[in-house]
Amino acid sequence: MFALSSSFGFGGHDVSLVLGGPSTTKWGRSNGYRRRPNSRQRQREAIMARVLFITGFNRSGTTLVTSAVTQAARARTLTVGDLARHMPSVQRFLAAASRHGTVTDRGVDRLPVSESTPEEYGWLLNAVTGDFAFGTQAAQADVLHSLVDELAGAGHATVVLKNPWDTGRERLLLDHFAGSRVLLVRRDLSAIEDSQSRAWNRMATSNRYVRALIADPRRRAETLGAILDPLARQRVVRDARRRMRRDAVRLARSVSKLPLDRVAFLSYDELRADPSAGASWAAHILDPSALGEAIAAHTFPEYNRASARTVMARVIDWYWARAWRRARARQVRAGILAVPARSGPRAGRLARAVRR
Repeated sequence: MFALSSSFGFGGHDVSLVLGGPSTTKWGRSNGYRRRPNSRQRQREAIMARVLFITGFNRSGTTLVTSAVTQAARARTLTVGDLARHMPSVQRFLAAASRHGTVTDRGVDRLPVSESTPEEYGWLLNAVTGDFAFGTQAAQADVLHSLVDELAGAGHATVVLKNPWDTGRERLLLDHFAGSRVLLVRRDLSAIEDSQSRAWNRMATSNRYVRALIADPRRRAETLGAILDPLARQRVVRDARRRMRRDAVRLARSVSKLPLDRVAFLSYDELRADPSAGASWAAHILDPSALGEAIAAHTFPEYNRASARTVMARVIDWYWARAWRRARARQVRAGILAVPARSGPRAGRLARAVRR
């Protein structure tokens, strides 16, 4: 029915299907962005805008963080309207919605899709290179640098870009974008897994947007087949869960190698529980008060608590949280951050980590 091969997704949600090569863009296949004749000139232009990358696994709250960071930093982020300028299928989707006066949600959740809805740059990478993550092909094609130039062209000093597919590739992004920063988002593992399952079930009845994001008819049919087949959905969710658990462990092992002054280690659960305290861990990148207020403004009022965690999920969460705690403690010891004024067991654990 469909083959499990490469990672595919939308709205921050992972879908595993064979997708083939790059899809059709405004400028054709694989050459969606025109190369600039002078690469050094392009580099100087791109560096003029500070880039804030938002990374985190699918369904970990990256859309909320992206919206809040964009507001707090008075920045510009990639939106569905921007994608429409480069992807005719998205342009047709927005035109049809406007013509008929309809409002369609993302499918994975009830967030309505409009020209201003934040979106992953992975869709643009895929349209040009066939890959959703930033790598050699994207670097050679100048996709992201050109995108930064485009978004900063209206006079914005800061550009915010999110892409769950680049979680674990933070060092690569930092190396390719001088002066850039990363806000890395963690969430309770069971909550992510529950959200993935709900999103897949929801897409079975709301999938107009994902169909618009896939320009190739064959790939669109394959994806829709996986969405509508209950057994296929279960297999994809199961396989995605297995990969995410593996990748969460790898991420926890690797964060100690990231530059402490260029990365913020955020927790979606902390941001929901106490926006001000949760935002304080990004104080070295942007105004924490503005970020906390923006988080509170963009958060859905309801919150789906995670179901009972398995032993494996508890162990991974503990290991993942410890990696965040240790990275934050190193930031405090280096004078990059101050310990947030709060109480409770977490504050005690952090204080002990700082003293080590």
